[in-house]
Amino acid sequence: MKIDGNSLSAYALARQQRAPSGDAGIPAGLSGGDGNGARNIPTVETSASSMPSGLANALWLNASKLDKMHEESQKVLAEFLDLSKMTAIERLRKELLEEMGLTEDSLAQLPPEERSAINEQIRQAIKERLGVDETAQAGETDGQAAAGPQEAEA
Repeated sequence: MKIDGNSLSAYALARQQRAPSGDAGIPAGLSGGDGNGARNIPTVETSASSMPSGLANALWLNASKLDKMHEESQKVLAEFLDLSKMTAIERLRKELLEEMGLTEDSLAQLPPEERSAINEQIRQAIKERLGVDETAQAGETDGQAAAGPQEAEA
């Protein structure tokens, strides 16, 4: 089949006559069909009352989880830094107070007799945990050296 210039122009002329006046050059599937040439292009409707998409919801939940994790990690880091600045005795005291359900502030608010009794309990518990022998220290403080195993036998 041979196509010459006359056949092409006849085809174009026939096509223009079939299409409505405003839809020239627009494929039939994209034409609005009302003759004004508006295209039928899909759009996304946005409104404030619509529910968030699944992706947006997941991202929002993820962001809130990250915020919570960041706050928790900051608390843990602050607690670790506070404990790392304490001496072993201070950490033991804090631990013993927590076992009693107290803090330094609540201990300071107690009556003096009760506070001194609790401080004495803490002192004894710390000595037990550290294995401090009061009899050996008492001899050293009086100017005498504590007797070692060899001196005791002699």
